[in-house]
Amino acid sequence: MSLVAIHCTRCEGLTTAREDLYDCPRCDHVMPVDHGVLWTAPGDPPPLSDAARSAIARGWLAAAEAHFREEGLSVRALMTATNGVRTERLGDWQFLVEPPHDGSALILNDPWGAHMTAITRAVGEVAIFQQDPAAAQVLRVRVAQERLSKVSVIASGRGALDLPFTREQFDVIALAGPWIRSKADADHGEPLDLLTRALFRMLRKGGALVIGWENPMGLPIRAPMAPRAGRRFGIKGSLSRFRSRLSRAGFQDLQFYLPVPHFTDYAGLVSLDSRQALRYFHLTYRHPRARWKRFLMGAAIGSGLLPRVAPSYIATARKP
Repeated sequence: MSLVAIHCTRCEGLTTAREDLYDCPRCDHVMPVDHGVLWTAPGDPPPLSDAARSAIARGWLAAAEAHFREEGLSVRALMTATNGVRTERLGDWQFLVEPPHDGSALILNDPWGAHMTAITRAVGEVAIFQQDPAAAQVLRVRVAQERLSKVSVIASGRGALDLPFTREQFDVIALAGPWIRSKADADHGEPLDLLTRALFRMLRKGGALVIGWENPMGLPIRAPMAPRAGRRFGIKGSLSRFRSRLSRAGFQDLQFYLPVPHFTDYAGLVSLDSRQALRYFHLTYRHPRARWKRFLMGAAIGSGLLPRVAPSYIATARKP
C-alpha cells in the first residue's frame, strides 16, 4: 500500500501510514485505511478481531461490495434512489442544525467525549450532563487535560429530574447516547416523555434538538438477522413512535436520517421522511438478496468501518 496521509477523526491528529490499519499515536484510535480515505463516527470503535483484520487484508470487503453492486444494491444507488445527503464525516452532526457560533449547547450522555470535542469548535459555550458519574469524572479530567475552556459545566444525575439547567438556556441540545430510565423519573410519568418535555423547556425559541438512537436492525458480524413477526415495518414503526413523542413535547420540523457508512467510495445521510426511502428499505431487507446487505453491514461493523456506538438513526427537531 502506498504512503497516505491520515487524519484522525477523534483527536484531529495528522500523520502518515502504510498499513491497512492505522493506530493514531495521540489517542490510540484504531481506524481502517481504504484508498487513503477514512470513515469513523464519534466514540470508541469495536476491537478489531483477527477475522476482521484478515478480511481487510484479503480484500473481502471490496469483494462483498462488488457482489453488492452486481445485485443492484450499491451504496451509490441507495443514495441516488433516496436523494441522500453526501458527507465525508458522518459523526459531525452540527451541519444538520447549524448552531450559532456564539450560542450554547448541551450534550447528554456522551461517554467518550467525542461529541463534546466536536461541538466546542462550533459554539461559544458547552454544558455536559452524564447519567454515569464515572463517565462525568472522565470528561472532567479530559477537559482539564485538553484545556477546553468552552466547557462551562459537567454535571451528573440519574434522570431528567436531576437536570440542573434553566428554562431557555441552550441553542442546541444533543442526546448522544442511550437514556437510562431512572426510578425517580418513572414515578412522574413515562421517562422518555419526561425527558423530551424537559429538553423542550431548556431550549430557546428556534433552538434545535439532535438525537441519535440505536437501530433495531442491529447487524453484528457473523450473526445474521433472524426473521421475526412484526419486523417488516420496524423502521416505520420506530419513526412513528418517536415522531409522536417529540410532537407531544411541542417540537416541530422533525427530520429523520439514516447514516450510510463509507465502504469504498460513498457515504452520506438518507432521509427517512419519504415514502420512497421507506419503500426501498422494506423491499430490500425482505428480499432474499438482502443477505448480502446484512453480510456487508456485519463486515463493516467487525472491521471498524461502522462502530457499534455510532447512532443508527439521527433525528432533528426545532422549538418553534
